Formats: sequence, C-alpha cells, structure tokens
Amino acid sequence: MSLYKPELEAKVLQLKNALQKAGIEALFGEESFRDYLVIADVFKNGKKFGKISMYYKPSKNTFSVKKQISNAEIEKEIDAVWDNLNGSEVYGAESGIYEIFVDGSYIGGVTGYGAVIFLGKEVKTELSGTVADTQFRQFGGELRSVIEALKWCEKNGVSKTRINYDYEGIEKFATGRWQPKTGLSKEYVDFIRKTKVEIEWRHIKSHTGNSKNDIADKLAKEAALKGNLQLTNNS
Repeated sequence: MSLYKPELEAKVLQLKNALQKAGIEALFGEESFRDYLVIADVFKNGKKFGKISMYYKPSKNTFSVKKQISNAEIEKEIDAVWDNLNGSEVYGAESGIYEIFVDGSYIGGVTGYGAVIFLGKEVKTELSGTVADTQFRQFGGELRSVIEALKWCEKNGVSKTRINYDYEGIEKFATGRWQPKTGLSKEYVDFIRKTKVEIEWRHIKSHTGNSKNDIADKLAKEAALKGNLQLTNNS
C-alpha cells in the first residue's frame, strides 16, 4: 500500500467524478498508486488522450496535477474542472470582470514578475519583467505584477477585476492589515489606494496546479532568468 493512498484516493475520486460530469473518464487501478502519486488514464468517447498525475504534498496538505494530454481542448476542460474543484473557478466573460493571476520569482539575485489577465476563458494579455528593488525577493515580483496588471487595466478601460494571488501580502498590504516599510511596498499601497479599478481579492494556494497561476509563475521565472543572463553577460 502506498504511504498516502487514503488521501490520494479521496482526492482522485473527487476529480474522477467531476471529470465524468464533463464527459471525461479518468481510470486508475491499485497499481496506479505510489507513495505521493497516483496516475490515471484519460478517455473521452472511448478514445484515450493521455494521463493525469496527481501529487500529494503532506507538509502543506496540498494536491497538484500534471497532465500529458494530446488534445488541447480536453486539457483545457481538465484544467477548468481542477480549478473548480479547488474553489478557483473564474468569472464568465459576460460578467465583465477580468481575472488577474500574478506571481514573482527570484533567481540569482534577480527578481522577476509575471501576470496573466483573462476575460472568461480568453487570455487578454501577459505581462512580465524584472524589479529593481530586490529586497522582497520573489514577493517584490508579486507586488510589481499587481501594479503592472492594474496599469494595463486602467489603460484598457477595465473597471472591475479579481486579483488571484498566493502571497498573502498582496491583500494584506492593500487592505491595511500590514503596514508598508520599504519603497516598493509603499509604492504598491499608494498605487492601490489611487487606482479607479474595482478590485476583488482571492487567495489561491501555491503548489495546487492552478493552470492560470502556472502561466504567471512561468512568466515570472522566464523574466528572472533573462535578467540573470543579462546580469551575467554585463559582469
């Protein structure tokens, strides 16, 4: 028996049932379980389209999924089901509410930021870059990503957003629960106070395989790596 089979089995059954409602079958047997992992074969209309691997992280009590799916539309359906299962479903386009996902990364002395903005299922833009103030490391990237995303919203006439984040300072600085003490955090708080964009906040646990947050994470890491390469070439 795998070390965390009861935890994995309970979660994968939730996913299996949710996928079934979307017309997708996830099949797994006893041999599919490892200590921290279970693997399911994915079918739709009787045809196999790949595999889903679900991982359990006991130290944080979180689950994440990795996919090897040959059909992009089916992969998007799986992403939507997984996000809904974890309480991170997005507003539909008809709501007019833009979903912003943000992240930061710190690699080799360089802080990168990344943000992806959705309206419904459509990606409206992706933003990324580096942050001069590295005192907060990756958290500084998260603060900067919110600022840049809201600047885009202001420029493009967006009136209402939901900001999805995993660093708690994103909301706590903005709502006054934390007091800013550095240049970047003060800039962040000042910007949030002045913006005309209406903001709804939502915390998303890290390491849960949220497909949209993964895009922001990838953008932030790429920006940090690019900045690190430039730093190396200039030294």
